[in-house]
Amino acid sequence: MIKKLPDEVIKKIAAGEVIENPASVVRELVENAIDAGAQNIRIVAEESGKRLIIVEDDGVGMTRDQIPLAVERFTTSKIRSEEDLSNIATLGFRGEALYSIAAVSKLTIKSGTQDDSENSWEVVFEGTTPREIKPAPYRKGTTVIVRDLFYNFPVRRKFLGGDLYEGRRIIETVTTYALWNPQIGFELVINGNEVYNLRPVESHDERIRDIYGEDFIEETVEINSKFGSTLEIWGRITRPEKMKVRPVIQLILVNGRSVKSDQVRSAIYKALMEVKNNPEFVLFIKVDSQYIDFNIHPQKKDVRFSRSLRIFERVYRSVRETLEVTKESYLTVPASGSTPILRVTHAPSYHPAPESKNARQLELGEMSLSEPQEPEQMVPQAVWQAHNSYIIAEVKSGIVIIDQHAAHERVIYEQLTEKKVGTQNLLFPVTIHLTPQEMQVYDEYRDILESFGFRIRKFSQTTIVIEGVPNVFPSITKDEFREILNELEVKKSLPDRFQYSLKTIACKAAVKAGEPLSTEEMMSLINQLFHCKNPYFCPHGRPTIIKLSLEELERKFGRH
Repeated sequence: MIKKLPDEVIKKIAAGEVIENPASVVRELVENAIDAGAQNIRIVAEESGKRLIIVEDDGVGMTRDQIPLAVERFTTSKIRSEEDLSNIATLGFRGEALYSIAAVSKLTIKSGTQDDSENSWEVVFEGTTPREIKPAPYRKGTTVIVRDLFYNFPVRRKFLGGDLYEGRRIIETVTTYALWNPQIGFELVINGNEVYNLRPVESHDERIRDIYGEDFIEETVEINSKFGSTLEIWGRITRPEKMKVRPVIQLILVNGRSVKSDQVRSAIYKALMEVKNNPEFVLFIKVDSQYIDFNIHPQKKDVRFSRSLRIFERVYRSVRETLEVTKESYLTVPASGSTPILRVTHAPSYHPAPESKNARQLELGEMSLSEPQEPEQMVPQAVWQAHNSYIIAEVKSGIVIIDQHAAHERVIYEQLTEKKVGTQNLLFPVTIHLTPQEMQVYDEYRDILESFGFRIRKFSQTTIVIEGVPNVFPSITKDEFREILNELEVKKSLPDRFQYSLKTIACKAAVKAGEPLSTEEMMSLINQLFHCKNPYFCPHGRPTIIKLSLEELERKFGRH
């Protein structure tokens, strides 16, 4: 039997389309504050917004009658007629934000249009209905207090992430609006920790520097293109010689909102020419409102561009022309830094561990990794390096080919898991400006990092200084440390984070493909590898060794 849903259920379903998590609340309230002409916005979140969210602004404020009206559904100050839908220049326009928030939380709004109590009011809501309206000593502006998000919607509350995950979402949301609006001051406090205290500045570059640091500015080049009065594209993208294996910062902001546009991303990547790896970028796109539609997604995460705008072609051209300017200098930049040398540690002679007898067999045609050999069969009698990446060793029963990077990864990984590492003090400490998300991860897992052998000092709310590293590292770069943080961030469960961080540290500390090794270093690496419990595979599962027996060699050369 088909029945009409009760009004309360309809309200919650509708609210759930707009308010998905604490960051959704922050997004809607910050947009309202910006549209209200705020010069300063303060956001506070406790339990990463699940227990409490406060958004305070110094905008135009609301009168006594406007506050309850603002919480009714489909009420807005931005749209007067149907024609306005095709020419929206403000952020909040759907008329559902406060209504949706009130439907799934305990909502209080304080607002005033003047700096006196006669024009300031506090309204406490029960659901979407105002239950208490009283004068309140308040200044000009608005404060929205959201308590116990989804307290009456347990199904939705159950699927919220942990504090680290939900806090990261809030940071990403506030970062978007802070970048687009450098003239506005932003303060963000999550779980008692100050994430942002950004003063108003005059340019987007200044705000980018405040958030991502001087290193990001130095490693990127400025994009600045204008196409008449309909389209403007500006921002920063990584210089060709500074592209990343795992980029952290990739933001596309369109008319003040962060969006995930496959069309724009494809244009950026197509414009990269022959450059390897991936760019980091902050790309601002300002479009005449009649050529764009945000009204296709309840949470405004997607955007539709008019075909006449030719957005793909114009983003491609803007990025391509910018990178072409730096192409010549990129192709002539000399290699910097010294080649790291394999850290030689003296390990006992190889004795195969019992677990290694069950090592799985990898077959690559006739070239295969056989079952573990007797120690005397695997002792190399002579070694050579091929292409500065592979060690070829003559053994009693044939030859083995060792991937030097994979092998060294395995050695370091087992040293880390068995806690056979110490801390090496750096002669020149490494100072790193972390993004707010990275700093949040660092604060959460500092103890784990220190247990691996790192010694790190927090210099400020945005900067750390690495003073010591696990002694398996010949050195460490800023990007390598950021990748370690990224591994900690992306894994949901603590055991996964722990294991993936070990693997990442091992990968970053290991000798790289393409690095020349001395005979002593090659012999030491082979000796250490065959002292491992599982010498045949790197921590990520790739083979470390391929063995060719004398019988296989003779068959290849037709001796049988």
